Amino acid sequence: MTVRKPIARQGLHVAAVIAAGGALIHVAAIAGGPSWFEFFGAPPAVVASARAGTWLAPVSSLAIAGLMALCAAYALSALGRVRRLPLLRLGLFAIASVCLLRTLALPLAALRWPQLIDSFELVAAAVWGAAGLGFVMGCWDLGRQRPGLQPSHMAAGISAGNSAGVSAPSCDTSGP
Repeated sequence: MTVRKPIARQGLHVAAVIAAGGALIHVAAIAGGPSWFEFFGAPPAVVASARAGTWLAPVSSLAIAGLMALCAAYALSALGRVRRLPLLRLGLFAIASVCLLRTLALPLAALRWPQLIDSFELVAAAVWGAAGLGFVMGCWDLGRQRPGLQPSHMAAGISAGNSAGVSAPSCDTSGP
């Protein structure tokens, strides 16, 4: 099963690009050094690690990059661009939930810690909100499909060459 609706496909393409871009930024931050970590809002301990040359900054950045790459892979899997990943619908739902919670948490954080909200946080929240909506659309479209169901003319046995009208069990082996 892959996402079929054009709007859901577009949403998942946007989500994949955002997640892949986030992964690339986190890898590039390692080469960019402390100023990149600081610009992208890394916690003070991670910025200090980048300045001191310890392992916390690169390891945490690579871990986040890996998670974002996994998000992109789930979007591409739902689009049929890569092999079907396990628990695809659940994965899309979980990723969408995290993205949307990150976006919705911004107003609450602004009330509690207004000094931490800047233009970067606003843009990041909007971007990840868009990704979250893309993942939601993909999850929704996959949820509307039922594995193993065939079009009505196939179920009646007409195109399968079965004149008795009895349909054989179906196994979806058509794609990744």
